[in-house]
Amino acid sequence: QSSEIIKEYKEAHPDKIVSLTKPNSGLGGTRNYGLKFAKGEYIGFVDSDDWVDRKMFEAMYGMAKQGHDIVLCDFMVVQDGWETGHVAKGFRGTHFNPQEVVINSIDPATACNKLYHRKFFQIAEFTDGWYEDIGTTPILLSYAHSVGYLELALYNYRQRSGSITYSADERTKDVISSWQRVLDNVHNNFRKEAIFAVYKSIATFIEFKPAFADDFLEYAHQNQELFQQNDYYQKGTRSKSIVDLFQMGLIPKKLHYFWFGHGEKSELIKRCMASWKKYAGTYEIIEWNESNCDINESQFVKEAYEAKKWAFVADYFRIKVIYEQGGFYMDTDVELKAPLDSLRTSNFFFAFETRDNINAAIFGGIPRFELAKKWLKTYQEETFKKEDGTYNMSNNIVIRLTGLLRKDYKIKLNGQMQTLRDNVKIYPANKLTIDVYDGKNLAVHHFDASWWDVKD
Repeated sequence: QSSEIIKEYKEAHPDKIVSLTKPNSGLGGTRNYGLKFAKGEYIGFVDSDDWVDRKMFEAMYGMAKQGHDIVLCDFMVVQDGWETGHVAKGFRGTHFNPQEVVINSIDPATACNKLYHRKFFQIAEFTDGWYEDIGTTPILLSYAHSVGYLELALYNYRQRSGSITYSADERTKDVISSWQRVLDNVHNNFRKEAIFAVYKSIATFIEFKPAFADDFLEYAHQNQELFQQNDYYQKGTRSKSIVDLFQMGLIPKKLHYFWFGHGEKSELIKRCMASWKKYAGTYEIIEWNESNCDINESQFVKEAYEAKKWAFVADYFRIKVIYEQGGFYMDTDVELKAPLDSLRTSNFFFAFETRDNINAAIFGGIPRFELAKKWLKTYQEETFKKEDGTYNMSNNIVIRLTGLLRKDYKIKLNGQMQTLRDNVKIYPANKLTIDVYDGKNLAVHHFDASWWDVKD
């Protein structure tokens, strides 16, 4: 369809339109191919899904002729199927100056909201992998004598669900070579600004593309000395305006569950476990039971096991395993609806079950985290069987956890998203407990309560 549209325009405007075909090439290679045929003094790019305001290039060229090597503008982000969207700033710094232009050159790095003097493509062409803009735009901007900014949304960027933006393709890791290209080729006058731009981009990609967070964090550590000696990094981490990647831990890709008592798994449980393999297939899924848990290591656990209160046995061990190994804990009646990778960047996470109750059916954290240590200690100081022969079931795992979160982390029991101290995150119920069909759900807790005895 695109080729037919191009053909129509070429026939209607033979003096303005040149139709070229370059098979088997990525976007960067295609742009480089087109540059060989371009005759203009200034060069602009429009991706095939997008469209521009009629006055875009006229307005940007007018600003360029005022003495600017490169001109950028704002753009409109439009969801696929819509004709209007929201304005995204082409420059996202606080003061428009050469230093901040380079610092913010990767956010956004797109070439499509810019008009370049053609001489800059003698300095650097586009790479042929994914994220070709990230590996090129900062370099070109660092060599510009003057950059102009037109605060008008003249470019319309169409956001599709199947685009690179939303993809979990292995080629996402091409961004690492783009970062390195910037570090290797940026103008020396703006090297420290480019280093900080790359650092910020790594932090963004860890959140934006969490499936590859391990690779991105490894790259950051490979360049740790370079980043930590950077003035902008030092100022940002001191003021806590940026995340310190070298203090960040990623929750291990382990999924722990418990099955005591040797019983048969229900169809619901089998369905839930199948969802784990679907959405956490790259995780190590570990079953814990009598064979790999020492029932006698705690009086509470020993008595709960003897009473066949399997859930209370699991309460102790779920905390212990996450404390010792890190990873994700899930009740067997938790069904995954999407990948868990986006949760890995917190040191510990929970979700609300209701407005004022925390859900202990799914949680996770990094190993040896202080919260888990204190939580576990509450079991080590108690017995399960009371003196009168009844069971200590009222002081359950949720009550113990809530007490800790209120005392040590100042949680607000309001059902809302919260980031507490030490990067402990509390998600609303729609994220990890119930699906309200808002597109944000990762897991559903079915509240099977197979552990519950009506006599209790």
